[in-house]
Amino acid sequence: MQLLPQPRNNKKLPLKVESTAHEHLAPYSEIESKIESHAEITSNIKHEVGYQKVRAASAMEDSIMPGITGLNNAENFPALLRRERRMSRSSSSASEEKVAIFIDGANLFYAAMHLNLEIDYTKLLRCLVKQRQLLRAYFYTPVDNGNEKQQGFLLWMRRNGYRVFTKELVYLPDGSKKANMDVEITVDMLTLARYCDTLILLSGDGDLAYAVNAVAYQGVQVEVVSLSSMTSENLIDVADSYVDLEQLREEIQK
Repeated sequence: MQLLPQPRNNKKLPLKVESTAHEHLAPYSEIESKIESHAEITSNIKHEVGYQKVRAASAMEDSIMPGITGLNNAENFPALLRRERRMSRSSSSASEEKVAIFIDGANLFYAAMHLNLEIDYTKLLRCLVKQRQLLRAYFYTPVDNGNEKQQGFLLWMRRNGYRVFTKELVYLPDGSKKANMDVEITVDMLTLARYCDTLILLSGDGDLAYAVNAVAYQGVQVEVVSLSSMTSENLIDVADSYVDLEQLREEIQK
């Protein structure tokens, strides 16, 4: 007799798909909750940081605004005050303008020699000052203490309106002589700039261009006088006006 297979128990097993799905989604819900919490904390931090920045910016504005407002006051800005005073003068009040003269003696000597010009330094002073008020006239030159003729010339300069500053010549190994006075000229220009309206420089040395530019930023007019062929373009560019020495020949020669 052939035995028939026993029928299987076809009772359906309960599905737990729904509950299993919830079990799998539970960790993601926790993550989403943490992300939302983190975002809220970040938002609060950003808001607090932004508030602190606004407060800092406001405090900075309160501290710098008085200074910025003060720039409109010429009394707190000497360069502006000098420019306003100069612009307010009429042509008839030129005598109120204060000028200071700085002469690079070696540079002027070689320029005059190139022009075959013998300078009358009394006429030179009168020509440069014109109708204005002379505050100081400085003359800078290297010296050879054994040169009696030069010593006599410098004595005459001191007694005729010039303040003379000298530096002893240094003899170099190649036999040449040198005494650079750019530092002395620069220091005196910057020191006296606060007391004058116009500064006149007799030199063509480009090393003085930076000092001239610094003086100009203080509100002082700068006039450069030198022989064109011996004058640096940089010096001419930073000056308010330039005069070729050759144009003054008739006025300053002996």
